[in-house]
Amino acid sequence: MRCKINLRLGMRLLILLTIYLIPFLSTGQTRTITGKVIDEFELTTIPQVRIQNRDTVQLGTTDMNGNFKIELPAGTEQLQFSFIGFELTTVQILNNCDNLEIIMMLASSYDFMTMKTVNRKRYKRFRKLNERHQEAFEKGVFKSRTPCVTYIFSKN
Repeated sequence: MRCKINLRLGMRLLILLTIYLIPFLSTGQTRTITGKVIDEFELTTIPQVRIQNRDTVQLGTTDMNGNFKIELPAGTEQLQFSFIGFELTTVQILNNCDNLEIIMMLASSYDFMTMKTVNRKRYKRFRKLNERHQEAFEKGVFKSRTPCVTYIFSKN
């Protein structure tokens, strides 16, 4: 009888300790991401770009030189970059990548065209982003030859 009581008390104590320790273990699960954001044509930096996760929680903005440094919560795999006059840019972050170099596409107006035609024209520009990254590297704007993110195309 006494052994059962001690066992129950021990189990309750273990459960309570586990419940109280879980928040402390999960708080340190962030990583610092740095990077630069430029436009697709001039390869110039874009200041004050809003950086958010897929749930539209703002994580930070770029400085006047297009650079940023944000704390990325655990489990965040995609980021969105937005600025007036540019298309929303969504990227998939690789696990081993801590320095993001992002190219944003200018928003364009397409009059008297079907959405299918507009998306085809946008996708044609979208496919060239990796080539533009190479050009930015050669000009000294970016530090890496290839992007360590995957751009995600979204249809309008």
